[in-house]
Amino acid sequence: MNAKIKAAVKALLLGMFPHSAAQVFSVRSRAYSQAFLKEAGCVELNTKMLHSFGNRVLHGPFSGVVLSAETHCEHITPFLLGTYESELAEMWLSIFQRRFTQILDVGAKFGFYAVGLAQRFPEVPVVAFDIDPWARKAVHAMSRANGVKVQVQGFCDPQWMCRHLKKNAFILSDCEGYEATLFGADIPNADSATMLVELHEEVSPGVTRLLQVKYSCTHEISIIPAVGKPTKYPIELNGLSEEERTMAVSEYRAAEQCWMFFQPRSRAGLNGKMS
Repeated sequence: MNAKIKAAVKALLLGMFPHSAAQVFSVRSRAYSQAFLKEAGCVELNTKMLHSFGNRVLHGPFSGVVLSAETHCEHITPFLLGTYESELAEMWLSIFQRRFTQILDVGAKFGFYAVGLAQRFPEVPVVAFDIDPWARKAVHAMSRANGVKVQVQGFCDPQWMCRHLKKNAFILSDCEGYEATLFGADIPNADSATMLVELHEEVSPGVTRLLQVKYSCTHEISIIPAVGKPTKYPIELNGLSEEERTMAVSEYRAAEQCWMFFQPRSRAGLNGKMS
């Protein structure tokens, strides 16, 4: 079965059985990923980097975040170095200047962003969603290691959003193709939400156009393409082999993806004050 057919089947099952299909795909994907990373040598490289530099993120917008023991079976060197999803670095600095009533992280994985945002916005309730039980356990561990409070839940669907989304919220989403369903729905208070959504066209063809049309009247929208690995290695990688340095900054993305950033027109400037 080729990649296009697999993507079509996945999209069909997500549409028919969103809760159960999403959980099965997520658990299988994570288990496969962790096995691949171990075989590729990423876990061994984690051990070397942690021994040399400790378990706090060294650089980037979320520097200082502690990577708990549960994360060490993932490929954490890009997180540790601060190079992970570096295309978003300037965007995060802008987001940190805003004010929110609520923060949602949909597809939180082990909670890197949820915990980092909880540190940046200590007075704002943060809710992390992930349908993989391993991920939810890891978010709890990350929260304890960093001394922050993050509410952890499973599946985030339009019904939850309709009931609980607050006005002037921030939403981060990486939900592997479900974004068309989640953000394509009519949700109260979505018009005031600042949203950063990773798009998965290979699973949900047309999602980029769908969301652009839906939110064009209420939000200023920009597309942020993925940049791949950094052009310059961090100094912490000096002394490693070229293979190890390449591995350390690689993110092993399944496909070239991009982000869509939604800034509500009802907000003025970077300070988050209402116009």
